[in-house]
Parts: sequence; structure tokens; C-alpha cells
Amino acid sequence: MKLHQKGFLLVHLNLSESLWDHEIIAATLNEYELQGAYWENHIRVSLDELAAGGLITRLEEKLVKQHGQAILQFRYQVSPFGKTRIVDAGLED
Repeated sequence: MKLHQKGFLLVHLNLSESLWDHEIIAATLNEYELQGAYWENHIRVSLDELAAGGLITRLEEKLVKQHGQAILQFRYQVSPFGKTRIVDAGLED
């Protein structure tokens, strides 16, 4: 049984000092064998929810062109509170 997606996002992000959202999205799509704009947006919403809950922190943002459109990308890291919740939830190896 695979870890729930928000748990995966936290654990994957915790393995690095920080990651850009497109890196996290690519890893999540690969892990859950998903594809398409719906799932990319779903993961972005999950990242927003984790940030709103104080589990992850936005460190930086940049505007990039993607498919002819301007896209705002964020670089995230797990917050101290997020690290505590990872341990409390038993998500850490």
C-alpha cells in the first residue's frame, strides 16, 4: 500500500533541503503513475494546503514561461512544525 499523497509530498520534500514545485510534482506523478493537467493542479493544491497548515514553507518564487504561458513556481522546504508532524505520524524511516 502506498503512502497517501500529502504524506508522500512531506516525506519526499523532507529528503532534500528544498525543492521547486515542478520537481515535487514530477516525482509525485511518477510515484502514483499519474499524468495530465488535472493531477498537476491537484498536487499544486495539496502543496498550497500543506503551506497553509504550516507544514511546509515557501522560500522563493519565480515566473517562468511554460507552454506559452507565464507560470508562477515556488521553492518549498519542510518547516520545523512539518518535521515534527512527520515524526508524530510515523512517516519517517
